[in-house]
Order: sequence, then C-alpha cells, then structure tokens
Amino acid sequence: MTVIPAVLSIDEFLDPSAAWHAHAASNVCAVLGRPIEHSLSPLLHNSGYREHGLDFTYVRVEAGEAVEIRELLRHCPASVRGFSVTMPGKSAALELADSTTERAELIGSANTLVPLGDGTWMADNTDVDGVSSCLAHIASQGVDFSGSRAVVVGNGGTARPAVAALASADVQHVTVVARSERALNLQSLVEGCGMGFDWVRMDAPALSSTCSDASTVISTIPAAGAELISSALLQARSVLDVIYDPYPTALLAGAMDRGLPHADGLRMLAGQAERQFELFTGTAPREGLLLKTIESVRQR
Repeated sequence: MTVIPAVLSIDEFLDPSAAWHAHAASNVCAVLGRPIEHSLSPLLHNSGYREHGLDFTYVRVEAGEAVEIRELLRHCPASVRGFSVTMPGKSAALELADSTTERAELIGSANTLVPLGDGTWMADNTDVDGVSSCLAHIASQGVDFSGSRAVVVGNGGTARPAVAALASADVQHVTVVARSERALNLQSLVEGCGMGFDWVRMDAPALSSTCSDASTVISTIPAAGAELISSALLQARSVLDVIYDPYPTALLAGAMDRGLPHADGLRMLAGQAERQFELFTGTAPREGLLLKTIESVRQR
C-alpha cells in the first residue's frame, strides 16, 4: 500500500495536517511540473537517500505555473530542502528566485531551486551537468569534441543547456536544426558561449551533409519528430537523444544498430540529478549510484 500519493497537489504539500506527512522524513524535496506523474526523479533521489542513510523524502507536486511556484516558495515549511523543476515551470523558477547561478542566468531557465536559509531562494540549472555527463560518456567511446562542430536539434528548453554543455566541451561551432527561424532564438546564447552559429531547417536537403561534419548530434525534440529525420542525424559521429520515453527512441536505436557512440536521456536525467542531490542534501551521491538506479528503467 502506497502511503505517500504518487502526485501531491499544492494544498496537500503545504498542509501540515495532510496524512502523507506522517510517512515523510524530516527533510522533504519535490519535483514540480505539469504533468508530473511520469517523473522518474523520486526513484533517483529516494534511492540515494536510502543508500546514504539520509533523513529525506522526495515527492511529486503538480505545479507548473508561476503563481503556483511562487506560492510554494513563499509558504513551504523549513523542512523543504529544495525543488526540482520541470516543464512548464523552468522560466518561472529563474524569474522567481532571489539569486541565480551564472549558468542559469546565461541559459535563461532553472531546473533547481534551493532555499538559502534566510527566506530566499537560489536558482540553478543542473541540466548542463546532465548533458555534460552524456558528452563525457560519448568521449569515453573515442569522440573528440575539441574544436569540432556539433548539431542541436530543436530550439526549446533543453536545447539551451545543451549549448552550454557543448561550449564546456570545447566545441567550436553549433548548427541548430529547427522547423523555422525560431532557431535564431539560440544565436545569442551560442555566440555568447564563444561558438560559431548557423541553422538549417529540418527539411533542408543539406541536413545530411551538415550532420556528417558533426562530432555529435543532440536531439531535444519528441521521438516521433526525430524519427522523421533520423537517417540524416545518424550521419554524425555520435548521437545524444535526451528523450527517454519511449525507450529506446528510433534515433537511439538507429545509433545502436550502426555502432555509433551514443548516450540517452536516462543518463542525462541521472547526471542532472546528481548535482541536485548534492545541492539539496549537502552530500554527493556515491559515484554511479543514480545511473545504476536508472538503468533498471532501460531493462524494463
């Protein structure tokens, strides 16, 4: 019998008399979003708490709008040690925080909110760590990113931390693949990170040749959309698909079939959660623990 509901409303989360509190630890963290019932974050964080003997509980709260996140920041009890934030609340998380890390400010969104103990909140974006862990895994398979060109498919929320991670890997140039000129929304970020920028449409004949010159393709779009152009994307020397539902995506399966170095969204999820775990608890999770936990999802 589940004693803590799979998803809590804001009222349930904030109500000290709600039944679930009797089964929670002294310290509480939560993931915020809408929809949120699919989130694997509780699996990752709670497994880490058990492994390290920490008096923490991690739950899901349905909250995606700025007004909802503001209510949580203003009224949550001192037992709350942090929030993970997924869509659609990442922009609001940045705007509502009292202070931000440099990378969250640069990217323009936050997936992590941490109370500073004086009633204020700090925002960070650990999605960068998640993408960086994937790039490190690909590099361990023999791909050199230094001075290379990379392709980012999509121009939404996950594309921005992908750009920051590519800059940290010493990539020289980024091509954004998108349906329209909205790809230009990433130009200032790419160039601000010291990299060259161009973009191509998803249906452009030049897409295959563009990818064939890339050290990696990072797809941040839904699996069905990436599948439509997968033959072109698979011309790159490696592939990172941040989508993990369905698993594997057609793009990831294609990379596996071709023997291309690759990384997936589950590895990214574990990578970003490692830094969140440390920010929330003050303890770094044992190396590889969260990745091992998420591997159970791959095997289902």
